[in-house]
Amino acid sequence: MKKATFAILLVFVVLVSGCIGSSGTTETTGTSTSPTSTPSEGIDFDSYEKGQVLTGWYNLADVSKVYVSEGYEDLAKHYFPDAQILPAKDYTGGVAILSPADARALLKGKPILITVNDYFGYIIYKLGVKFVGKDKGIFAVFNQDGKAYYVFTGTSKAGAGAAVEYALELKNGGSVSTDDVVRMGDFEGVLVKVIGDNNWNGIPDEGEHWYLDSFKIKEPFIYYWRVVEGENVTVKGGFISNVNGSTVYIHALSFNITVEVKNAKGIELTYIIENTNPEVLQLPEGTEAENTWVKFTTSADSFNIAPKELGDYKIIAFGDHRSDGGTEVPEVFLKIMEEINNNEEDAVFIIDSGDLIYSGTVDQWAALLDEWEWEKPIFIAPGNHEYRGEGINIYHMLFGPTDYSFVLGDYYYIFMNNIENDYSLSDEQWVWLQDELEKAEEMGKRPVIVMHAPPVDPRPEGDHGMNPTDGKRLLQLMKEYNAFGIFGHIHMFWYGEKDGAEFVVAGAAGAPLYASPDEGGFDHYTRLFMATDGSIGVEPVKVEP
Repeated sequence: MKKATFAILLVFVVLVSGCIGSSGTTETTGTSTSPTSTPSEGIDFDSYEKGQVLTGWYNLADVSKVYVSEGYEDLAKHYFPDAQILPAKDYTGGVAILSPADARALLKGKPILITVNDYFGYIIYKLGVKFVGKDKGIFAVFNQDGKAYYVFTGTSKAGAGAAVEYALELKNGGSVSTDDVVRMGDFEGVLVKVIGDNNWNGIPDEGEHWYLDSFKIKEPFIYYWRVVEGENVTVKGGFISNVNGSTVYIHALSFNITVEVKNAKGIELTYIIENTNPEVLQLPEGTEAENTWVKFTTSADSFNIAPKELGDYKIIAFGDHRSDGGTEVPEVFLKIMEEINNNEEDAVFIIDSGDLIYSGTVDQWAALLDEWEWEKPIFIAPGNHEYRGEGINIYHMLFGPTDYSFVLGDYYYIFMNNIENDYSLSDEQWVWLQDELEKAEEMGKRPVIVMHAPPVDPRPEGDHGMNPTDGKRLLQLMKEYNAFGIFGHIHMFWYGEKDGAEFVVAGAAGAPLYASPDEGGFDHYTRLFMATDGSIGVEPVKVEP
């Protein structure tokens, strides 16, 4: 069974999994003009509205010949079965399916191009913004040396195939969002993302259901649903970070993971749950396990991985380990990571309250991730420094959604993004938070709220907290539900109560300090002792730079 049409797939995703995804058709190009030209000539871009060159590319191009990079011949034979296949080394115009290595020089100086990062590999650069991940494709049409070029490429073979598939959907009546199209002079191009190419070969194979979309800046993400071997897999308590063949990688956002497989029909799938602690989980027989992951194979149509009953336990919290500029990871944070890994073996998990890097750039993320290695699962609330620009996409790729919750022992943990909209929460977030607090109360669990910015700045003259109106509202809710707070943003250690709400600010894990040492201005991480009676012990651990 080949891939269903894009429109049918979108309906399938919404009905079956409840996931959201942009169809990319909210604003479409006009179709009154059908582009035509002689293949050997350049395109008169001035004759077409934005997006019309891409939409009408099939009428412009000579598809009887396709120039192809070595190793990409199967893409050309699949998408252009009647075309003559020619080597990419002879490409001087016309249609080409190119590897990122071959496309780099050709796209140099164009509004959309390909570059390389030591950590992420091939990345796409679009009008000053970088995009990482091998699920990206480029469909570009431009004039060069008096000839028209029709280029399909990407960060991988999967990306190149996605670009061709997208272009053929346009040829068959699909439309492109003009907001996503880059039009500059004699250039028109679009960035494409594919979800569902489980073997990463660039071809919609039997059993694969592709979600395919163009996008402008913010990428489309589907966290909880993928189709594997033709079956719908839905995850709760974590998100699907990757699929490779019949192996599903789940990044845990809790210690309670539920997986449902619709119409399983006895097909065996392998699940690797990452960012977890096997020591506190009830695991099926035969499970492989290391410090932060578990792996098992099953044909069950549903299963649940749940935590054991816990009494008192310890967790670790810190935040604000960004540099004061540039890509270099602060030395003191590397020491903090080393000390936690070596000296806190009895901790169950780690909380990071954000500001991981300075300004969210790909190079800064790469420098951090090159050092990022933990012996315990780590749960994160986004900070204002990394959650911006191209950094937002990388954050979501690595850590998933920003508002989530989980229960462990006698505590109900609630993580939220409070750094957008002038350090406030949206109406929807307030409703969600209220619901989560009520669930905690019904279960008899003490809530623990984790955000980047604290509701108020505890310093006498400080103004580095949330929007004052929202901060006051949060404190009222924390007092009402006896919630404990873990925050960062202010580069210091502070623990106490404000307006009847108990919270800790643990925001000095490498970033420039905001207070004198006697007022809490010292590099540290914090031990939190979670007792069964609802009391929480707080102990800062100083780390010398």
